[in-house]
Amino acid sequence: MSNTINRRNLFKSVLNKFKKNQDSGDPLFEKYSRKIFNGRRYQSNTKSKNSGFTDRVVPVSSGLSPYTGIWEKSQVLHLLRRTGYGFKKSDVDTLLTLSMTNAVNAVLNVNTTPPSPPVNSYNNYSPDESSLPYGADWTTNPLPSGTNTTNSRRIDSLSQWNFGLACNQDLTIKEKMTWFWYHFIPVDFETVRTAPFSYAGSNSCRILYTYMKMFRDNPLGNFKTLIRTMATQPAMMYYLNNQANTKTSPDENFAREIMELFTLGKDPLSQYTEVDVVQAAKVLTGWRVVNLNTATPSTNFDNTYHETSNKQFSSFFNNTIINNAGASELDAFINMIFTKSQVVSEYICRRLYRYFVYYDIDATIESTIITPLAQTFVANNWEIAPVLDQLFKSQHFYDMANRGVYIKSPFDLVIGSLRTFNLNYTVADQTNFEAQYKVWNYYNNSISSGLEQTMGRIPNVSGWVAFYQNPSFHEYWINSNTTQKRFDFLNRIFNGYNLTYNLLTTRIEVDLIAFIQQFDPAICEDPDLLVAECIAYLLPIDLSATQKEQIKIQSLLSNQTTNSYWTSAWSLYLSNTSNTTYKNSVKTRLKSLLVTLTQLAEYQLM
Repeated sequence: MSNTINRRNLFKSVLNKFKKNQDSGDPLFEKYSRKIFNGRRYQSNTKSKNSGFTDRVVPVSSGLSPYTGIWEKSQVLHLLRRTGYGFKKSDVDTLLTLSMTNAVNAVLNVNTTPPSPPVNSYNNYSPDESSLPYGADWTTNPLPSGTNTTNSRRIDSLSQWNFGLACNQDLTIKEKMTWFWYHFIPVDFETVRTAPFSYAGSNSCRILYTYMKMFRDNPLGNFKTLIRTMATQPAMMYYLNNQANTKTSPDENFAREIMELFTLGKDPLSQYTEVDVVQAAKVLTGWRVVNLNTATPSTNFDNTYHETSNKQFSSFFNNTIINNAGASELDAFINMIFTKSQVVSEYICRRLYRYFVYYDIDATIESTIITPLAQTFVANNWEIAPVLDQLFKSQHFYDMANRGVYIKSPFDLVIGSLRTFNLNYTVADQTNFEAQYKVWNYYNNSISSGLEQTMGRIPNVSGWVAFYQNPSFHEYWINSNTTQKRFDFLNRIFNGYNLTYNLLTTRIEVDLIAFIQQFDPAICEDPDLLVAECIAYLLPIDLSATQKEQIKIQSLLSNQTTNSYWTSAWSLYLSNTSNTTYKNSVKTRLKSLLVTLTQLAEYQLM
């Protein structure tokens, strides 16, 4: 193996070894699987540095100057893959009519109108304990004490509804950004449901909905405002235990995480101390979730629980003293955190970079990308949109070094494949809420969960490990448990299967002919053009001429050598589309082509 093996070949090597012998003690598997759970996060069980195989071979010198290169399908697809879960061909066509600047503007032009809320989809098999009708919005309907079953059903429907929104996303960044925030500032639905606080077991569904709504309502808004809003969100109060934080029994959990994970990070410039955590916990005493069993739950300040001493912070915060001022101390605390503008801005920009571009931040990336993005962040008073606008319009974002190097998350793979192949994730009868929500549930809890990413379920407060954890970052998605499941999911959507719920069957199978007929007729009839077009849409990096020729011969030409074998078959089908023989001849070859491409390691990258 070369000392400068590229990431594509590394990934291919990993997958081949997993597929051939997952029990062979593969050293690459040992590297990826050698993880222990240590309280809040996964950490490597070895102190050795990462192998370097997935590091960039040389520094990437492209910076944040506006991209001035060609604006064609490849660039459009790169933008859509990174800012959404897959894409529709109509999205590609729309952005191709625009300049790069206007295309990015379109992606960032998020419609903040709230979507229709989740509904009672469970009534047929688990009647609502407050007699809410089937199909009705439950988000404003409080449950009586002890109605734990319905609360659980509603939480399930919330996760399912979220998955449906991601499947039905538009071409904007809204859904991808919503899940950035959820991963970065998470609450685990089940942890909140089982929290030892009043009415959590019977009414936590609505505060979980409100928490997700906070992200989705303004995903490109003001970060400082988001932090302040999040700090007293009932779901977060329950998740990180600030509900139990009192002057006589301080709880430091939220105080620590708001600094370590949500704002300052643990990068070298972040020098807050344990004293700061203790003092922050005192500042945060007194907040209480109330009226959870009513239509208007809220978080109020109760001075009887509040630590009334003056709170002095460390030299990192310039020895700031937050005097006893009741509820306003929280605002003073957040203002104090944001005085560390360089620390906060650089930390958040690193997290955004690792989510949207790549995990590897070397000295060059730090100086040419992270530092100027952070300066933009501060200059725009903590607005997220200008930061992403600068990043997505940059030379760096479209640099070939940043394409086809990022292992797809389970959401990118599953939702992206469902959308790109136009699979039928919407049931025929839109009034059959049970069937619709269970289809979404199948993909969230049966497919994505098996790949180790589930909407509403988070491993720990640090989020999904692939987005933050040294040394492997995105390589954590690939292990002996998930690798074969990735390929099985893709095989099944081409072989086809039925999902039957509440007497309604939804067929899940790629319509092979409809997929290629999205392309120009001249492309469909020419096997060379068709192979090239499918590669362009399905793979983030091109294949060699030799590979294309081999794929064409083995699939469209049925191991023959002249293009007429495909062209004639396609022409016969078009002459009589109801002829089963002609149709099957074409479908067999198209299936071979698309299965071949999706089984390549490159399909797992973006």
